[in-house]
Amino acid sequence: MRKQASIVVAITFAIALLQGCNQEAETAAKVQADIAKAEADGQKKIIDAQAKLDQVVAQNNKTLVGVRADAQKDAADKPAEAADADIVKARSEAEIKVADAQYEVDKAKAAAARQVAEARCEALALDAKNDCMSRAKTDYASATATAKAKNDAVHAAH
Repeated sequence: MRKQASIVVAITFAIALLQGCNQEAETAAKVQADIAKAEADGQKKIIDAQAKLDQVVAQNNKTLVGVRADAQKDAADKPAEAADADIVKARSEAEIKVADAQYEVDKAKAAAARQVAEARCEALALDAKNDCMSRAKTDYASATATAKAKNDAVHAAH
């Protein structure tokens, strides 16, 4: 009887271990899926922001060409200084718009990197996970601060 009880306990213990291994594999697979999803979501955000930047650049080029053409057309009617001022103003506005769009791209990249880092942190144990999350938050804050500083510098120059 005692031998049967030992066998039952051993089988129960083995089943529990196997279930634990199975759950660990499922957890690892879930973490990998979360990382892949975070990477895909981040890439989409970056691509959307980059597309907006490209649109801004194209629109600015169109505007600058129009301003230059108007300046040449009106050269007989306007003094050269006025035409040059229009071109300088259009260029300045274009640089600000591009800087704003680039800021959005930089923020999207920072957000994507944070999202992926946080997904990777999920696989870690409690203390390591907390340190990892803190590092992801700090890296994000640093990247967005750098992007804002670049954007602010362009605004201040105009």
